[in-house]
Amino acid sequence: MIESNIRKLPLKDILVASWQYCLDSWQRTSFFVAVAYFVSAMALFSWKSFFFWPILFLMYILWGMFFRYYLKRKPYFDFKAFFYSLVPSTKIVVLSVAIASVLIVLPIVPLFFNLSPEFNEGYARFLQGDFEQEGMLILLADLVFILLSPLIVYRPFLAWISALAGRSGSLRLAWNKTRGNYKEFLLIAVITNFSVAILRWLILKFGANDYITLVVLAPVMVYFNVLSAKAYEFFFLDVE
Repeated sequence: MIESNIRKLPLKDILVASWQYCLDSWQRTSFFVAVAYFVSAMALFSWKSFFFWPILFLMYILWGMFFRYYLKRKPYFDFKAFFYSLVPSTKIVVLSVAIASVLIVLPIVPLFFNLSPEFNEGYARFLQGDFEQEGMLILLADLVFILLSPLIVYRPFLAWISALAGRSGSLRLAWNKTRGNYKEFLLIAVITNFSVAILRWLILKFGANDYITLVVLAPVMVYFNVLSAKAYEFFFLDVE
C-alpha cells in the first residue's frame, strides 16, 4: 500500500522543463543571475570579515524571494514566511554540519582504539603522508557527503521551499513525500556537484580568478533553484 503511494520524480522531464523555463523567462532569469553573481562576489570579497555574515543573510533573502517569485507568492518578501523558513533551513544546516564533522573526525577514530603502537605509528604516518598530499581524504569525504546529500540536503531543501510558499516546513513531510526517490536525488547531486567541479576546473585551468568563475557558476545556481522549484511542484502539488 505504501509503495503504491510513491511518486517517482521524472528526472529527465524535470531537467528539460527547468532548462526550458530559463529560456522562456530569459529576461527574469538573467536578472536573478546578475543579482546572484553580485551577491556571491560580495560574499567572496568579504570572506573572513564581519561583513560576510550580513551578505550571507542577503543571499538567503535573495533565494527566498526567487522561490516566492517562481511560485507566484506575493508579496515576494514576506516577513512571516521568511521567519518560518528559518526552521527547516536551520535543521538542514545542523544536519550538514553534523555529518561533515563526523566525516572530518572519522579518519582519526582508529587511533583511539588502543591498538598496537606499531599500527598507531604507521596509521599516523599514513594520514600525514601521500594520502593527505594527494587530497584523497578530502575526495573520499566529498563522495560520502554526496551519497548522503539526498537525505540531508536535497530532499529537506523542499521543506524550506514549502515554508517560503507559506506551507508546512516539516522535514518529515518532505522526506515522506519524496520517499523512494533516493536515486533520483542522488543523480541531481552528482550532476550539480560534478558540473560545478568541471566548470571550475576548466575556468581555473585558463588562469581565471574566482570572480570570473562566478560568472559561470551564477547561472548554474539559478538553474539548480529552478530545478528544485520544479521538484517541489511535483511532490507538493497536492497540498497547494
